[in-house]
Amino acid sequence: MQPTEFARVVNIDAGRVMVVTDLHGDWNAYRHCRDRFLTLQAHGEADILLFTGDLIHSDGPAEEDQSLAIVMDVLALREQLGDRLIYLLGNHELPHLYGMLISKGERVYTPRFEAVMGDHRPQIMALFDSLPFYARTRAGVALCHTGAAAEISSPTIAFRLFNHSHRRLWEEITARAPAAARPALRLALSESAGAPYEMLVRDYLAVSGPEDPRYDDFLLGSLVADHPSFRLLWTAFFNRNEQWYGRQEYLECLDALLTHLSSGYIRQRTLVTGHIVCQDGHEVVVGRQLRIASGVHARPYRSARYLLFDAGQTVYRAVDLLADLHYVFE
Repeated sequence: MQPTEFARVVNIDAGRVMVVTDLHGDWNAYRHCRDRFLTLQAHGEADILLFTGDLIHSDGPAEEDQSLAIVMDVLALREQLGDRLIYLLGNHELPHLYGMLISKGERVYTPRFEAVMGDHRPQIMALFDSLPFYARTRAGVALCHTGAAAEISSPTIAFRLFNHSHRRLWEEITARAPAAARPALRLALSESAGAPYEMLVRDYLAVSGPEDPRYDDFLLGSLVADHPSFRLLWTAFFNRNEQWYGRQEYLECLDALLTHLSSGYIRQRTLVTGHIVCQDGHEVVVGRQLRIASGVHARPYRSARYLLFDAGQTVYRAVDLLADLHYVFE
């Protein structure tokens, strides 16, 4: 069977895949995972290094947040490994493509990374723009950052997501806000936020002033949030799986996603994700999903795990992957 090609889905037909999740600016965990992979690769025991997203945005103080160092190291490593390094988009990378903010409680994540990117920003944004959303394997193991969502149970909507273009969406929003309309839109946004627009873009996006080409990105980001294509992205990347839907409804969402990812390819039977905190570094969800935590999402931290599995050997159940879990810090 010839595989159906989707712009945001990568196929892995063979090789041993090391899966790492949610490092969130933690250089210690990143270094352990990177060095472990390179050692395993040198011994013929691993072939592909796959990050499921959220390499950026630490909860800790700025001096401990090594998000930029990690992303730049991944870029250098990709030059060395080529398509043997796969980086899937996470919900923390996504907002940087749209000039948006994400927060949890009083913590706003995006401004710090916007500020430190500096001259590296074009290279990093090109990387984020290129990232696939899903991977699928001959083993029948699919991978993504977040999990399944009810909104992508329809094959038509799922296929639209699998072929999403950030640039096309951004161009559509830009066309809806012509230059003549932007002063009034900026004023309305400023009044809503209770701060001058120049202060908002400086503090949130590290934009220097009106002469900066990104001056209106914050404005456009506020408009894109209501677009159906972005609402689909938001649900796909920010939902909380069974914590949102309940176990039975989530199982139905998961079955639908795996069916869509099987189109024109090997049947996908189980899903591997990160995104949500795990006790002991892993959790089997509704029998068909393995959630792992390779860094700060592990409780306790030293229980962080990575997965190393053979992409060419059929896996029937999520529980069958438990023997392939390893401690990051052993």
